[in-house]
Amino acid sequence: MAPAPQRDYYEVLGVAREASADELKAAYRKLAMQHHPDRNPGDPDAERRFKEVSEAYHVLGDVERRAQYDRFGRVQPGQMPDFIDVTDMFDSVLGDLLSNFAPFGRSRKPVGRDLRVDVELTLVEAAKGVEKTVEVERQCACDKCGGRGAEPGSASDPCPACNGKGEVKYQQGIFKLARACARCEGRGVVPRTPCAKCSGVGLVKKGERLVVTFPAGVEDGTVRQVRGYGDASRMTGAAGDLELVVKILPHPLFTREGADLLCSVPVSFPQAALGGMIEVPTLEGRVKMRLPPGTQPGHQLKLRSKGMPRFGGYGAGDQIVTIQVEVPTELSETQRALVQKLAESMNEEVHPQRKTFLEKLRHLFD
Repeated sequence: MAPAPQRDYYEVLGVAREASADELKAAYRKLAMQHHPDRNPGDPDAERRFKEVSEAYHVLGDVERRAQYDRFGRVQPGQMPDFIDVTDMFDSVLGDLLSNFAPFGRSRKPVGRDLRVDVELTLVEAAKGVEKTVEVERQCACDKCGGRGAEPGSASDPCPACNGKGEVKYQQGIFKLARACARCEGRGVVPRTPCAKCSGVGLVKKGERLVVTFPAGVEDGTVRQVRGYGDASRMTGAAGDLELVVKILPHPLFTREGADLLCSVPVSFPQAALGGMIEVPTLEGRVKMRLPPGTQPGHQLKLRSKGMPRFGGYGAGDQIVTIQVEVPTELSETQRALVQKLAESMNEEVHPQRKTFLEKLRHLFD
């Protein structure tokens, strides 16, 4: 099978052929950040793309190699090294930007894993705002060994797997990458006598409670982030974040659409025909609404500003009331006779929709 043709390096970086050195560097920064394997764990396509943009910048970022590439469409033999140290090139190009991008920037102390906890709120709690006590179990630095993983008073030795560097480099084809050392998990040292409480891990499970305020109008799926309440890192002890995800429980009467509340109210046929005052529930209690005579099933009434507070905004939504005309399922003999008498007294003039339907039906089949 013939090898796949090499993509144009300018196309790989998404720049024009006359791009300046600064434009090349900016393009590489953006793509390397996007496709770095530490940001896309377990994604072979991202790793392949990262290698591709690194190779492209290795060529175009050097004046001599770029000139040869522009002239011949490739780099002359002897100008490409046996391997490209992607990690060092990545660090040198991104420089102090690395401090802003965890978890793959080595110049920033690694932090632990972020945690995610669902917090259930009732619709009333979401409407009024509420304080909730949240329980979370997370990895914290062992209080006996201070996170070192070694028995107090005992020494630690440089990790023999990484020679105390905390990372190991490996080569794939012409690329050389770095990963945290699996033996010491990036700490660079191993304890001579593991801590009895944490078994040398340096971390222990700890349950904690914290009180979190959720503002009025909070929406389902909203994420509230609590800094430093995730798992601690074995390497540095620095903790990740805790993400609290709002889950609003179903309400027996109301459904929510943005800031509006929707509910259905059943009325009898006489109420719909004659009109009058009906009682409607709201989150604040019952209110009276006027039902116009001749109300049809599905007719909607609106209660201004009786919906949910607008999350992150001002005012409140509306409450939309849908009228359901209820047909009785059981009638006494007296009631049946009265309904029959009513039906006989009615003609098409009091049923305009039925009249229109029958006229269309006659035109269709006559």
